[in-house]
Amino acid sequence: MTNSSSVSIAMGNMNPSLSGHKVLVVDDEEEILVITRLMLELHGAEVITSLTAAKGLEQVQIQRLDLIISDISMPHMDGYQFIQAVRNLPARKGKNTPALALTAFSRSQDRERALNAGFQAHLSKPVSLQVLIETVTRVTNLPTHSAHWGRPISSPSQARFGSLP
Repeated sequence: MTNSSSVSIAMGNMNPSLSGHKVLVVDDEEEILVITRLMLELHGAEVITSLTAAKGLEQVQIQRLDLIISDISMPHMDGYQFIQAVRNLPARKGKNTPALALTAFSRSQDRERALNAGFQAHLSKPVSLQVLIETVTRVTNLPTHSAHWGRPISSPSQARFGSLP
């Protein structure tokens, strides 16, 4: 039995499954992409990564995504510009794809700006596995398999939620 199978079995039904869900993660820091990818894949998500917002925007238009997770502070095109570009696409090209800002910007003004820009939730880095998966579950309206995952977020990197435009 592989380590990943052992982890999945050990965690059992306490995890909301992201199986069958395609997630795009956009961040200019490769280490963040790797860690976020592993966290999501542990829960069954298919993950596409992009080191730039421009490449991420290309992926939004060619993939049928269930969620976008994006950093805010990136060179050339920041996360605000990226999500505005996504929201300006036709619906069939990804306009209404739920999006989560995962950023080092953690002030309340930063959260409000992210929500106003078009993100449905805002999380501050670093984020725990539990908070990330719980937020992804809420943003994508997935059912949870345990009351443990259904409780309100109470970590310092508490998520704020908005709605699609």
